[in-house]
Amino acid sequence: MIIKVIFPAFLLVFLLSCDKSDGNNPFTEIPDPNGETEPEMPLDPTSIAGLHQNIFLPTCANSGCHDGTFEPDFRTVQSSYNTLVNHPVIKNDAANSFALRVVPGDPEASQLVARVTYDIDGNSGIMPLAVEPDSDYPAMREEYIQNIKDWIAAGAENL
Repeated sequence: MIIKVIFPAFLLVFLLSCDKSDGNNPFTEIPDPNGETEPEMPLDPTSIAGLHQNIFLPTCANSGCHDGTFEPDFRTVQSSYNTLVNHPVIKNDAANSFALRVVPGDPEASQLVARVTYDIDGNSGIMPLAVEPDSDYPAMREEYIQNIKDWIAAGAENL
């Protein structure tokens, strides 16, 4: 009997307490994370992130090349940096001219620059050995090599 009286009274109080005002919703000003976003800023082409985006990932991290099967590993920005900067060389020229793949501040002492500009041992070829048919590397080669040199000359900074 008490339930028959209390429940309708509770329901009546609940319904009467609802406010149908046009109050402002504080959440309407928050942008939708799934909606439009601001355009991304272009990466500095002489940064490790720019080099990775423009050169290493599309040109070098191909199947059978520097895709993690051997170093340098160009699959990510971090693996690119960690397997290049102050990292010892595996294949050298006859005079053993290179100690490190990338020597921060010294493009001429960096084997990476040599590998993309000439065949260091007469049988390894100039990197990249092959490019995808839609690659812009052949057209942008000189600019990309200069970007690598500029990054190294500036200290081969990480992210």
